[in-house]
Amino acid sequence: MSVDSIPTFRAITEAAGLRPGEILADGALHRCPTAEKPNSRNGWYIFHADAPAGGAFGDWAQELSQKWTAKEERDMTTAERQTLHAHVEQDKAMHEAEEVRRHVEATEKARRILAEATPCIAHPYLARKGVKPCPGLKVGSDGLLLVPVLSPDDGQAMSLQLVLADGGKRFLTGGRVQGGFFPIKGNPGRLFVCEGLATGLSVHEATGQTVLCAFSCGNLQPVASYARQKYPAREIVLASDNDAGTENNPGLRAATEATSIVGGLLAVPQFAPGEAGTDWNDLHALHGLEAVCEGLGKAAPATEVKGSQSPSLRVVSVADMLTMELPERRHLLTPILPEQGLIMLYAPRGLGKTWAALSMAYAVASGQAVFGWNAPTPRKVLYLDGEMPCRAMQERLASIVAGFSEEPPNAEYLRILTPDLQPDYMPNLATPEGQAAIAPHLEGVELVVVDNLATLAHHGRENEAESWLPVQEWLLRLRRSGKSVLLVHHAGKGGGQRGTSAREDILDTVIAMRRPSDYEPQEGARFEVHLEKARGICGPDAAPFEAILHIDAGRASWATRPIEDAEYDRVSSLQAQGLSIRDIAEETGLSKSKVGRLLKNHSMGAAA
Repeated sequence: MSVDSIPTFRAITEAAGLRPGEILADGALHRCPTAEKPNSRNGWYIFHADAPAGGAFGDWAQELSQKWTAKEERDMTTAERQTLHAHVEQDKAMHEAEEVRRHVEATEKARRILAEATPCIAHPYLARKGVKPCPGLKVGSDGLLLVPVLSPDDGQAMSLQLVLADGGKRFLTGGRVQGGFFPIKGNPGRLFVCEGLATGLSVHEATGQTVLCAFSCGNLQPVASYARQKYPAREIVLASDNDAGTENNPGLRAATEATSIVGGLLAVPQFAPGEAGTDWNDLHALHGLEAVCEGLGKAAPATEVKGSQSPSLRVVSVADMLTMELPERRHLLTPILPEQGLIMLYAPRGLGKTWAALSMAYAVASGQAVFGWNAPTPRKVLYLDGEMPCRAMQERLASIVAGFSEEPPNAEYLRILTPDLQPDYMPNLATPEGQAAIAPHLEGVELVVVDNLATLAHHGRENEAESWLPVQEWLLRLRRSGKSVLLVHHAGKGGGQRGTSAREDILDTVIAMRRPSDYEPQEGARFEVHLEKARGICGPDAAPFEAILHIDAGRASWATRPIEDAEYDRVSSLQAQGLSIRDIAEETGLSKSKVGRLLKNHSMGAAA
């Protein structure tokens, strides 16, 4: 199998532009040239010879990363499937470690080059673009204009953009650009975010205000989110490109999305028919700084800006859909919470919703099990608490942490936003402003817990489906960005989730917590768990169960048992008191046939 698979794997990598030469089937990461850059080692591959044969490959320069196996997963044995999953995790770890190594090398090289370069007083590229140099730009000994890519973590250079006199640009090999920016410092006031350096310099010269250059449209949102986190009260303007002649206008599309995420304003350069222009530097060259200043002064919410409507929809054929390379959808908490999953947990007041949600959050953050649901690996969690006093939250967390045997990889895997620690009100997630306030804290997060909807997402009348739409759109954006969300909600008087049922339309799982018929207030958190909506969950995994919280010496732990076991205990207790099947049915609310079946099944099990 492995010998036959090597030529196939080599052919697939070569078709993707790699030039791997002899394939080494040792499960290690190997770098290799590419067709585009035969003298570089931007290509890489990993190949496993043991069944199921396969591996991964990619191109650092093209940001290409693909997986391949000789056998479809649906045709694999259980052992092969387990081996495949182990290989995938191993390959991912090696790829990430190599990426970190490359970033470190590039950072060291960038800082060394900058230390040896001279401040930029003039450069042919800037002269051609009609803009002046600014502090921070440098020129290398080879005449290249050096634009530092600053890290959002420490504000220091982590890579470089190298600019030729004719405008040709490239980034330092191996350098990290995502999230990085180049600042053009100016007066306080509006903060502008744009793509390229020349655009940023034109915006700065027209306004005198600070501009963050993101280098590409794909980097606008991370840079804008960084700006919102660092300057929460400042007005942020996305100075968009306007690539009207290209498919989907990617610059405008990216700027529009970034604007909606950070709650900023959008400014789009406008050109007359026949004018060859796409950005603010082009407008500067055609009509002067006054036109740039006037255009930027028209910045407005994206919904009010002409031309910022969503681009045309992408529709694919069934053949294209079936051949797409899509990542496997795994679970954060098996089986109820998949990656990119949206789930709701609801219950009457005082039944233990927050205890349950906090326990689930800690299980996901630490890679452990709770309620019989297992978190295969630790994931980063952001817990949004809308109503708990900080002291009560601290006490509950301490008990929950003490009740688990393992801790998260580090403290950042579970982060808490709670009202008592805020200088003002908690954000309202039903508004663009509230969603923008949360956005900077979502970086790296894989699960967001919203506890609860009544306090954190209030908008309009609760039973109107239209009032749910702003929250629904936010949730779908989170899903599209790869995040999962657990919504905690109240039950209504009728027992179902309170408000519009439209909330459930986009959810993967709806978990109802119900009070047992024989519940006593002194029992604390004891409830039945029912999966009312369970996309992809069936069989024993979907069976209801009873959960009871025990707190002993400050350690919180959960005991669970099938609902039928709990029902039998109640039924047998009443039978022991001399009640008939009819009387037991009236007392418990169960049907007479179910009471009879519970007693019969137990007696048969005991006899066996």
